[in-house]
Amino acid sequence: MKSHSPVSKMQLSSAAVEVQRELFRAGFWNEGSRLPKTDIVWCRFPQITVPDALGFFVYQAHPLHSLLGLKVGHIYVPQYVLMHGFWQERGSLRGILRHEYGHALAHHYPSLINGKRFRESFGGKYSDEAIPDDWDGDFVSDYAATNPSEDFAETFMVYLRSQGDLPRCFSTPAMNRKWKFIRDLGRVISSGGCKW
Repeated sequence: MKSHSPVSKMQLSSAAVEVQRELFRAGFWNEGSRLPKTDIVWCRFPQITVPDALGFFVYQAHPLHSLLGLKVGHIYVPQYVLMHGFWQERGSLRGILRHEYGHALAHHYPSLINGKRFRESFGGKYSDEAIPDDWDGDFVSDYAATNPSEDFAETFMVYLRSQGDLPRCFSTPAMNRKWKFIRDLGRVISSGGCKW
């Protein structure tokens, strides 16, 4: 999908249903899961602080959020992304939602994300602004290499897309650790847990 093509509510709704099915199959979406508390909201304008965002998750309250109708704990997908060139791909809506649900998991399950297991898998705390220079890790994308939270969200996106099967191109010890973390996270959540 080209970035200048608007996203309709119908397209977003269809993508959301598909991704929620993937989340269910992977153990992240069930009766006891906190993820269904996260709404997916179609909005007319991009995020103010990151105007090229294809989608975004709101972590904490900000004075502008109430003016714009944004609420903590929800995913927003703008109808238009104004800061991309007309030649750039917007990416699939399902991919965007998979990524943002990764951030939603971190928000709803901080005790599972903020700990030693996460640091050992992703090279730092979820809230770290950068990945340490000495971290010997592999990444599913260039964006994943920016910081541990984006590494988690991007890896989670690929995990859902590949239905939990690690693609051969990512079969390294570092990626196996990340994959195992996400698989174990799904098992804990599917059993109704919120702690390791």
